Amino acid sequence: MTCEPEYKVGLIGAAFLLGVVVGCSTLARLGDIVGRKPIYMLGLGMHIAITCGILWSTSQLITFTLLFLFGMSLTARYYVGYTYLLEM
Repeated sequence: MTCEPEYKVGLIGAAFLLGVVVGCSTLARLGDIVGRKPIYMLGLGMHIAITCGILWSTSQLITFTLLFLFGMSLTARYYVGYTYLLEM
């Protein structure tokens, strides 16, 4: 990544944080509507699949997209999961 433009290096962290923002505005509310357990399980499944995808990805565009989705899975696992476990 040393030969890449600066925006691509910055996009690594920005894609993840943008995924967290979108996940907080969509998945957290969906956890209230649908139920927290299905969204929490969705987040766990997304986390496993996306981690494998990032490890095997050879394209930068796919990696940036997977990092965005990884941020969304973090929302489902941490924020929805935390509320779900508090209710238990």
